Amino acid sequence: MTKVLITGGSEGIGYEFAKIYAAQGASLFLCARDMVKLHEARGALQNVYHRPVKIISCDLSLPGAAQKLFDEVKDENIDILINCAGFGFTGESWKIDVEQEEKMVMVNDASLMSLCKLFASQMRQRKSGVILNAASTGGFFPGPYIAGYYASKAFVISYTKAIAKELKASGVRVYCLCPGPVATAFYHKEGLKIPRGAMRADQCAAYAMEHMKKNVMIIPGFVNRLCTILPASWRTAFIARQKKKILDRA
Repeated sequence: MTKVLITGGSEGIGYEFAKIYAAQGASLFLCARDMVKLHEARGALQNVYHRPVKIISCDLSLPGAAQKLFDEVKDENIDILINCAGFGFTGESWKIDVEQEEKMVMVNDASLMSLCKLFASQMRQRKSGVILNAASTGGFFPGPYIAGYYASKAFVISYTKAIAKELKASGVRVYCLCPGPVATAFYHKEGLKIPRGAMRADQCAAYAMEHMKKNVMIIPGFVNRLCTILPASWRTAFIARQKKKILDRA
């Protein structure tokens, strides 16, 4: 039975991956910070798919959390790791709380990197495994008024590409999912409206599943793929205007 660990698995894209793998007969391990949401997710999945679902409450913004999570499941020999946990802030960079943005970098980058290292080492020994890291099209360009989040996703893109190359001959496959705007609680947590035309989370996860094995970089949506090849100066200027409008209306 395939065993799948999903961080950020209680909602959004992570939860949609959980539904897909449950439908395929996998055994699920869902990690998130909010135990109430984890219980709700497990209940919904088990009611529909009747598959084993283990839930793990873990705050990946804390030092050592990635190692703690790995230690809890290392004897399970996880086949697929999906790193979907992440969050961000919109605002003038000097006004965003330092401690909160440091926690963002810990979740988006440091814990993700540690989980990749820990599970990749185990997967290499078995000569099989899959790692998928969720980044963003925002990682391709600087993002004025969302600077830290975009920079954190640039790290995920660069790191994932590098380890995919390192692990290519080992039997471990590594992918980077880079969606544009997706209709999830990400925006509500920032106090923002979901952008018009945002992709549904289930569409994003389905696209990723369809295009795994084809390319390391997975970018759902034609417009999103087009945006990644535009001149950086154009894209950055557009982002600056759009984010400033949002801040001015707030």
